[in-house]
Amino acid sequence: MRYLLALPIALLMVFFALPTANSFVSYLRWSSLVDTITSTSNISLLWFTVWQAVLSTCLTMFVALPATWALSRYTYMGSQLLRGFITAPFMMPSVVVAAGVLAILPSNSRYGLHAILWAHVIFNVAVVVRTVGPQWAAIDQSSYNAAATLGANPIQTFTLVTWPRIRNSVMNSVSLVFVFCFTSFGVITILGGFTRRTIETEIFTQAIRLGNIDTAISLSLIQVLVVLLVLRVSRVSVSGLHYITSESTSLRTKPRYRSLVPAISVGATLVVLAPLCAVAFRSVYNNGFNLMGWKSLTNDSLSTFGIYPMKIFITSFLFAGVTILISIPCATVFSFARNSPVKASARMRLISSVSVLPIVISSVTLGLGLILTFQSDPFAWRSERWLIPVIHSVIAFPLALRILQPAVASLPHTLRNAASILGASPWRVWWYVDMRTIRPALLRAAGMSAAVSFGEFGATSFLSRSGSTTFPLAIASLLGRTGDSVQQSGFALATLMVVVTTVVMSRA
Repeated sequence: MRYLLALPIALLMVFFALPTANSFVSYLRWSSLVDTITSTSNISLLWFTVWQAVLSTCLTMFVALPATWALSRYTYMGSQLLRGFITAPFMMPSVVVAAGVLAILPSNSRYGLHAILWAHVIFNVAVVVRTVGPQWAAIDQSSYNAAATLGANPIQTFTLVTWPRIRNSVMNSVSLVFVFCFTSFGVITILGGFTRRTIETEIFTQAIRLGNIDTAISLSLIQVLVVLLVLRVSRVSVSGLHYITSESTSLRTKPRYRSLVPAISVGATLVVLAPLCAVAFRSVYNNGFNLMGWKSLTNDSLSTFGIYPMKIFITSFLFAGVTILISIPCATVFSFARNSPVKASARMRLISSVSVLPIVISSVTLGLGLILTFQSDPFAWRSERWLIPVIHSVIAFPLALRILQPAVASLPHTLRNAASILGASPWRVWWYVDMRTIRPALLRAAGMSAAVSFGEFGATSFLSRSGSTTFPLAIASLLGRTGDSVQQSGFALATLMVVVTTVVMSRA
């Protein structure tokens, strides 16, 4: 296992650490950095990026916290289904969510800040529900009963009982939501129009469209520093906090909340799902109901725009398959290595820290580093098709790792010891005991990796060439063109993307 650990190490070091570090070391210029920081337009750009992320975070918490309370503290008919609906959009491609917002807003107000904020809320409600929900659900009901007996009103109960137990998870979710909104690319690209730009989109514009690599690298450094600062400031300790596992309360035992709880849950679900439903509606409606958008996916009518739906479909599934074949073995090996009884070395702790960075560092920054690092011999890989699924694997690796690690850590040692006593070799114990026990986690990790590959937009925008167009790139291209029939084709392709992602995520 120690030798196999070279696989995930090589994946991270060659295709993440090397290009990211090389872009800063080789192309960062002090004069360019000073010019970028002092530029009036860039100051305005940074200011808009920050305050739209702050506003997006506040709106997300406004929608998500009541929904988290309703879904984590109470059970009622349909609560599990609503929880699944409200968290599903997080793994949807950003271009699909942006397409949904375009579909539901009037034609004269489709672009701008309001559209961006709505899309960010749709994405990030799931982060709060998944992060805060387990901690909120773990609060013992007897604590609330004791507070009520002592005469505490609802506000006092929340302040003295609930908030101390969910504070850390709330702060963590706030920092994550801010980072996701601060580094948003697909949403800003599609919904920002010509007037709303952020650091993330400006990096792409400066590097690809204008060729100003120095400015793009300076902007990337500013973005990375802001993200690291936010994560550093918001880092909280969970030591000393103990939670008593508690089952959710049946709504039938709380007549006062009988209508309020489902109303909050349904309201938040409508905010999240309405744009995705609008995508499906717009795919069959264009001045009347018709199937022209869907028919365009089966003929050559989109070839004039360089869009070949069947080829895109095959390419996207091929990339997803390769992503699974790379990310799952690497995450599995890494999980078993971290679970080894041998004390972790400093190198292992360093690698563990690096494994988290693909979530923190934006995909646009990574994409820029890739084209700068792999553009000349002997590593002229910039135009190679295989580089795209490899980068998808780098981005999917930390997510797959966080699914597999708990499963590997909970492997029953008694079963493994019994197999060894009966004469099974370490290889047979690993294959017949360990791998079969963690099979459900492997399937979930595979589904998550495939969903990441289907939806990745930032780094793929840098690396895509003719013949390597994926679902998100094709959708963005069609929705960015004028003409109702062309946009209807984009909505049809986005609907197909929703179906594919939902089916894949059913395994995750």
